[in-house]
Amino acid sequence: MSSATSRRSNTARRIAAGWLVAAASVVQGCGAAKPASPDPVLVVNALYQDHFAHQQNWERTYQRRRALFAPELRALLDADARAAAANADEIVGLDFDPLTDAQEEMTSFQVAPVAPRGDGALAHVLLLLDTARTNVVVKLAPSNGGWQVANLEYAHGDLVSLLRRLAADRRRAKP
Repeated sequence: MSSATSRRSNTARRIAAGWLVAAASVVQGCGAAKPASPDPVLVVNALYQDHFAHQQNWERTYQRRRALFAPELRALLDADARAAAANADEIVGLDFDPLTDAQEEMTSFQVAPVAPRGDGALAHVLLLLDTARTNVVVKLAPSNGGWQVANLEYAHGDLVSLLRRLAADRRRAKP
């Protein structure tokens, strides 16, 4: 076998392997109960890669990847989305992208090595909007041999606390 034929064969195998990984990612995103990867860095990278690949549309990313979110966070996000849908003429609930802590579309991201924390893990995500930098800490919890996003921490607080506060405000505002 010539070296050119060998290179083409290796390239074809790498392309096929890439398609298999992509197909597995799509299948995982569609399945409701599939466990996440045993490596928390892969979970966070997959989530952000998917988000950036689809114009950072939070609602659509959440629909595709909801299995990557822990049950408590999923319940809070679902309640917030229902409240927003019921009040289409006004801003109710989240008014920013929880994955980027921004209203603008970010230009890039980097996931730092994951740090173990108790029985969970923390992943620091650096987000860039041109030269402006934002940091989000993704708190991960173990789940079925994999990892799920349990919370997102920002410089101004965290997502779970914010969603709880918004829900409490909605309950107080009801007549």
